[in-house]
Amino acid sequence: MKNSLRILLGAIIAVILASNIVSAHAVDDAKKLFSSAEVKFGANDFKGAIADYTKAIELDPKFAEAYNSRAAAKFSTGEKQSAIEDFTKSIELNPKSSDTYNNRGGIKSDLGDNQGATSDFTKAIEINPSFVPAYLNRTALRLDSGDKQGATADLLQAAKLGNTDAQQWLKSNGISNW
Repeated sequence: MKNSLRILLGAIIAVILASNIVSAHAVDDAKKLFSSAEVKFGANDFKGAIADYTKAIELDPKFAEAYNSRAAAKFSTGEKQSAIEDFTKSIELNPKSSDTYNNRGGIKSDLGDNQGATSDFTKAIEINPSFVPAYLNRTALRLDSGDKQGATADLLQAAKLGNTDAQQWLKSNGISNW
């Protein structure tokens, strides 16, 4: 009985160790596929990139950056709703990514969901108050909705953060001493 228990315990430990090795290899393979996908994305081979990102995610389902990048590739092929789903999954895995909120907000804006887009841009700013793209994106929505005061406040913040386009716009419209 004692020997049987030792053998069983030894087998369990061996399985656990083997699964950790397999898991480490899967993560390494996922990173290689991710790199391959990035090259394809850069060459505008969006379908090839999506295929590699998908394989990377299958190997490492917690690979937030792969979901984020696959979403960008899907957006590039016109798959906007599917891109939102990938950005949302990326946010679930990495809720502190201001870039992902900003990207999802951009697609929501394209789809006419200005309230959802504004919420995402605002969340990006809450996470990273120095993230200029979110201020600029929220500015555009505020201008479209007639909220000139809110748009000006966002542009002033972007200008304070060193964005020369915001500084120039404010100066040319007599709003600030830029």
